[in-house]
Amino acid sequence: MGLPNGVHHLAICTKDIKSQIDFYTQVVGMDLCALYWMHGVDRTFHGFVRMGNSSIAFVQGQEIGEIQGIKGVSHAAWTAAPVAAGVMQHLALNVDSEADLLAIRDRVRTHGHWVMGPIDHGFCKSIYLAAPEGIMLEFSTSEGVPIDAEAWIDPEVVKLAGISPSELDRYKHPPEFQSQGGAVKNPPVDLKHPPMEFPPGRDKIFTMTDEEVFTRMSETTPPVQPRR
Repeated sequence: MGLPNGVHHLAICTKDIKSQIDFYTQVVGMDLCALYWMHGVDRTFHGFVRMGNSSIAFVQGQEIGEIQGIKGVSHAAWTAAPVAAGVMQHLALNVDSEADLLAIRDRVRTHGHWVMGPIDHGFCKSIYLAAPEGIMLEFSTSEGVPIDAEAWIDPEVVKLAGISPSELDRYKHPPEFQSQGGAVKNPPVDLKHPPMEFPPGRDKIFTMTDEEVFTRMSETTPPVQPRR
């Protein structure tokens, strides 16, 4: 109960949301399903492009436009190049079959983009390209076959990662958890070392109850009232 079952959305900052929307709708074939002012964030809007039950959200604001990307820090120079810890290296999107992989390669190349692959990684086959603003993009297919953990967990790498045999067993078989219906309270926050750095004046969020957060911060009214 309560386990994640897929990606709801991935948020990526952009200086040019139109170019991202154009690429992911016209080149990749996803559809634009939302474009509106970001709730609770000044002068910032975002747009969602949909892929099945998941979305990519592109976020544009004035401050984002003033931040300069640096390869090897904020952006990977190529799909497997290093970047700063906590920064996305590449985005991999799934397709169902090898035929679909070749089809999306044809589609992307038709729009004038260089694509590398397919490359066979054993448990999946992938193609790679650079999307607008240096997003390293991958399309992959495992053709519905799940990864075999017994074949793809390398004992040498387990040891290098500092993972003991008992820890490995726990990681492969996470313990079940019994929900308390949302009754567990937040732990106290050291305001000198907060887990998030909100704009000035918003650090009161750390002392708000869940009910206060829900009441004060929820915004459910869409920007347009559809006529149905």
